[in-house]
Amino acid sequence: MSSTKSVIVTLLLSSVLPSCITRTPEEPTGSRGTYSPPTTPGTVLENFRNAVEEKNTENFMLTLADGNSRSKYPYVFEPSAEVMGRYQSLFAGWNTNNERQAFLSMIARLATDQRPRLTFIDVAVNYSSPDSTVYVTNYELQVQHNLSTVPTLLKGSMVLTVTPETSGLWSISRWRDARLPSDSIESTWSLLKASLTN
Repeated sequence: MSSTKSVIVTLLLSSVLPSCITRTPEEPTGSRGTYSPPTTPGTVLENFRNAVEEKNTENFMLTLADGNSRSKYPYVFEPSAEVMGRYQSLFAGWNTNNERQAFLSMIARLATDQRPRLTFIDVAVNYSSPDSTVYVTNYELQVQHNLSTVPTLLKGSMVLTVTPETSGLWSISRWRDARLPSDSIESTWSLLKASLTN
């Protein structure tokens, strides 16, 4: 009887113990990371910032409208005026594939333990309706890249138009970038994108 009890105890322990073993957490570079279903326009901004800081390409792309599948609207990026003047042909056909390439290039230039730091400053709702919400915010993006012609602290103003998808979730369908009036030199996110993909 005692040998039967010990077999049962052994079987029970062997089925319970493996589930108690901890594993090393994965880096949020795949489809995981901090991402909430974007059921409101404000959630899109949080997901956007988190995806950048977590170097999460898939979550970053989910914040952008995809007119070929899930979105009612095509994605449009409008670079700052100075960058558009210098790289007009590059941005003439800019789309989500270009965004993915620029994001992957940015991540590739960072060491494993380095992460971008994105700060939104004075976020304001410029327009709101059932069909769209337009956010205006200044931003600072700190990226320790190795591009000699681009500052590691990028600053500018962005206007983000967030629109509903066919599923009822929200995404960014238009992103307009601009240099801050107080800045004497171009240091916008547009400049980084151009340098990473040109």
